[in-house]
Amino acid sequence: MKARTKFERQVEAANARLLPVTEKQKEWAFRHTVRHYAFRTSGGRTTCLDCGHRWSETKAKRCSCPNCRAQLTLVNTYRRKEEENSYFSVIMTQDGMQVQRVFRMRARYCKGKSAQTDVWEIARYWMDENGKTALTALQRTMGYYKDCFLYWSELGLRHDNDVYRYIADCYLYPCYTLIPKLRRNGMKGSFIGIAPQKLMKALLSDSRVETILKCGRKRDLKHFFCHPLDLDFCWPSYRIALRTGYHIEDVEMWVDYLRLLDRCGKDLRNAHYVCPADLKAEHDRYLNKANMLREQEKRTEQIRRARENEARFKELKGKFFGLEFTDGTIVIRVLDSVEAYYEEGNALHHCVGQSEYYLKPDSLVFSARIEDRRVETVELSLETFRVLQSRGLCNKDSEYHDRIIDLVNRNVGLVRKCIMTA
Repeated sequence: MKARTKFERQVEAANARLLPVTEKQKEWAFRHTVRHYAFRTSGGRTTCLDCGHRWSETKAKRCSCPNCRAQLTLVNTYRRKEEENSYFSVIMTQDGMQVQRVFRMRARYCKGKSAQTDVWEIARYWMDENGKTALTALQRTMGYYKDCFLYWSELGLRHDNDVYRYIADCYLYPCYTLIPKLRRNGMKGSFIGIAPQKLMKALLSDSRVETILKCGRKRDLKHFFCHPLDLDFCWPSYRIALRTGYHIEDVEMWVDYLRLLDRCGKDLRNAHYVCPADLKAEHDRYLNKANMLREQEKRTEQIRRARENEARFKELKGKFFGLEFTDGTIVIRVLDSVEAYYEEGNALHHCVGQSEYYLKPDSLVFSARIEDRRVETVELSLETFRVLQSRGLCNKDSEYHDRIIDLVNRNVGLVRKCIMTA
């Protein structure tokens, strides 16, 4: 890609002046980014693949080489060769710009020989003090795998993509240098598990990240990098927490708690709500309130739908209104309004209202009661005049189940009469 801006021309010039990776950096990458093995035969003869030393080893999984002191993973095998690949980064400055250099290491092991390593530089992320970025990298081939690079191509200006960003989130060489603005904005120590180019860009362009990092709240910062929308939502409240010195024990729960407060209409800029003494207890309390609000909204929606469907319901079932029969103890009457269906379902905890049984043209629903106490809900087919189902509390049969069905069957003639006289 040809340089088109002043910044890209600066990057192109600085790119040619970078020095190769050092032997010290290669050695660190070999020791910390790839796995190290010892191959053991069935007779216990063990070979260190780092230095080629042989000895007898009886331990189960891990051991230390007596010659080079490397910590090794024991593998019971007769194989002679192994290969490991990894990516690692080096952070440095060049011509007043911050640069992250991404390398690919290949370690080749062979029994009886010292390990051989090859290192290729894959990509360089450049950044100026305003957070503007550019990428110089090897070309990629068309392919599914992320390692599809043309290793003989030049490190030139490229369009950034997910592959380069993915491999840049890798092992990081611990010794690095920073431009003055990054040091001023609080960058020091580890990158707390955040991709280096993301953290540095945010530090140079987002004052909120600078504030959180300087306050030493790295765990909170890591959460906001993983959930960027949470930072936009929580920032006014988070500033209050910083100002009052409030320690957030569990940032994920705290964010959920703020959303519950917002759901319940509370002021998210009030320290009384934002900084609770017992976060879990307040979270659970407002969770219950939010559930109650949801139930109220659900009932309101049910009532709205009931009013909309009332006319259709009367057209379908109006001829049965007032139908009632009893055996002296159990009274069975037709549900004569849509609202009555929802009340029946809410009282017995089943879905006669929510499933809109009142709009079924081929069935009729009764409520079986004893002294105005709901016992079961009965559905009768208007085609076969048989009981389709009779459900008590939580869809279970009551102790009067058989009596209720028998009473309905004995009074089916009243239902037929309503149809004939309609």
